[in-house]
Amino acid sequence: MKQYWKLWCTALLIAVMGICFSCSSGISEHISDEQESTGESPLTETEKLPETEPPVYHYVHICGEVKNPGVYRMKEGSRIFQAVEQAGGFTDEASSEYLNLAELTEDGLKIEVPSREDVEMGTVPSYAVSGERNGKVNINTADAEELMTLTGIGESRAEDILRYREENGKFHSVEDIMKVPGIKEGAFEKIKDNISV
Repeated sequence: MKQYWKLWCTALLIAVMGICFSCSSGISEHISDEQESTGESPLTETEKLPETEPPVYHYVHICGEVKNPGVYRMKEGSRIFQAVEQAGGFTDEASSEYLNLAELTEDGLKIEVPSREDVEMGTVPSYAVSGERNGKVNINTADAEELMTLTGIGESRAEDILRYREENGKFHSVEDIMKVPGIKEGAFEKIKDNISV
């Protein structure tokens, strides 16, 4: 009798395990079929990929000693060397080391790549010089030579501007240049239309 009872329990256990196994494979097959039909696996809220914002673009005009001068659309955060690449690279006559190729581009920027001859003869256009934008001298990035192109700014005054910048950081407005010793309202009036920050 005991032996019969053991056999009956064993058979019942095997039957229950068989039912559980077939149910679980049916569920996994159902999930696999769903994944195949959608082509993707379901993601939880924490696994969902973050939404990316569309890139912001601006336009720059590059001319001079590049192979394909023109206006190009650039991604925000692009550098001058990338604008040169878009324009087909430098010509054989280009003074490739003249511009600061690591400088950021901005909307409406005109970049003129000078020739080696222009650089040697000192006939480079002012807007091709790093630190100048649309013909204006950027008082936050210009070196002494660029600052001296401004009316009334000689060597000593240019050095004063550079010293002020080193000690106090960048200018936040063109009017801030009057904080530099020796540059008062009269001097500012002469240069205000030719400077930018």
